[in-house]
Amino acid sequence: MHIVDYFVIAGYFALVMYLGYYSMKKVSNFDDYAVAGRSMPLPIFFAAIAATLCGGGATIGRISFMHTTGIIVFFALTGVVINQIFSGLFISGRVHNAGKNVYSLGDLYGIYYGRSGRLLSSVFGFLFCVGAFGVQILAMGAILQTATGISLIPAALIASIVTLAYTWSGGILAVTLTDAVQYVIIVIGVTLCAYLAIDHLGGFDAMMSILYSNPRFETNMKPLANWSLVQFLGLFFSFLLGEFCAPYYIQRYASTKSAKDSKAGVLIFSVHWIFFLATTAGIGLASMALQPDVKPDLAFTNLIRDILPPGITGLVFGALLAAVMSTGAAMINTSAVIYNKFINTAATQAQLLRQSRLSTLVVGGISIGVAIIFQDVFGLMIYMFKLWPSAILPPLMCGLLWGKISPYAGAPAVIAGGLSFFLWSDKVLGEPFGIPANFIGIGMNCLVLFFVHQKMKGHKPEGPFLPDLN
Repeated sequence: MHIVDYFVIAGYFALVMYLGYYSMKKVSNFDDYAVAGRSMPLPIFFAAIAATLCGGGATIGRISFMHTTGIIVFFALTGVVINQIFSGLFISGRVHNAGKNVYSLGDLYGIYYGRSGRLLSSVFGFLFCVGAFGVQILAMGAILQTATGISLIPAALIASIVTLAYTWSGGILAVTLTDAVQYVIIVIGVTLCAYLAIDHLGGFDAMMSILYSNPRFETNMKPLANWSLVQFLGLFFSFLLGEFCAPYYIQRYASTKSAKDSKAGVLIFSVHWIFFLATTAGIGLASMALQPDVKPDLAFTNLIRDILPPGITGLVFGALLAAVMSTGAAMINTSAVIYNKFINTAATQAQLLRQSRLSTLVVGGISIGVAIIFQDVFGLMIYMFKLWPSAILPPLMCGLLWGKISPYAGAPAVIAGGLSFFLWSDKVLGEPFGIPANFIGIGMNCLVLFFVHQKMKGHKPEGPFLPDLN
């Protein structure tokens, strides 16, 4: 790259580190660190949601998937739009109004299913965030690997250490401030990349002619590729439910000034996501036409490096780093906040703040290990997206939308859903009969939830099943 591009990237790193330092001086207690004092204004909340979802999986991973499978991914991704509209209308406001002691997913489960529900949901929430941050680490490594030529793992370590540093220092306040900057960079950078890449090919029609004339992409350009309807539905539901009520969203819904702001921010984002979906689809198609033999995980970053002019290249690389670092910061901050009220129910605000900062470093270290082991951006993301709804969503939805579920039903349902998904998945049984593992996991979760509720709905909750209404 041109030296100007390196200065642009270095300037971006310097900016986010400064915002972390600035935020550190503003954080005086756990409320500030975890939910920004519950005072996040609507524009910053929207930027935080948008920057979080437009991460490594939504950019590098998505375009990699197009090279290996085709445009089917974008039909499946319409599930995210439905997800966000439903969350804005029915979920975000309820989370905000659940109480001032709600910081995380575990707190919601504690309200409906007691300490047993808090424990299991916190474990799965922690695993989800660790795996999701692992995805972002791999994406950051791919970006710096292309930009600098150093190998994947050292590049990933450099970017993840910077992300850890500003998240450790300022918590959610640092994350949201950087999100506001990162969102602007993401929109400008990704839009420029799409426009210039398609223009480089002579326009949209010329690009599509290249793709349809290449026998290699005959399958990729079919709406369903060679997938069966059941396989496609498995992918669609992975996106529809994969990040639905994810831990970092719960934390953000609780951070706004009002339930109205939470609702409006999520609905505005759902409109923005359609634009982002179309933009990344254009980049993916251009990448397939220009570099059909590229290694899929490097498709996006190589495209940026090879066709964009100096200065713009650095800006777009900065946008990618912005997207990925923003998402990664949300994961590790949320994982650290899981400590709240579970490990030490009598902890003071100062103790919670110290422990959350320590947990940030621990979570970051574990995630780096996960990234080194897996080294597959999109594959890891899809696995986490299938595990999450299998284990967590049915009890959470019953609690938030109905509220009359038996406290005894939550823990058994979480165990049944998570375990059945793991056993049915391609990691163990290999998805017999072609039935996606997330279908089995969600189905078992719902069955156990229903039967335990029917059996125990007349029993007064006691011990670890006693709801925490504080």
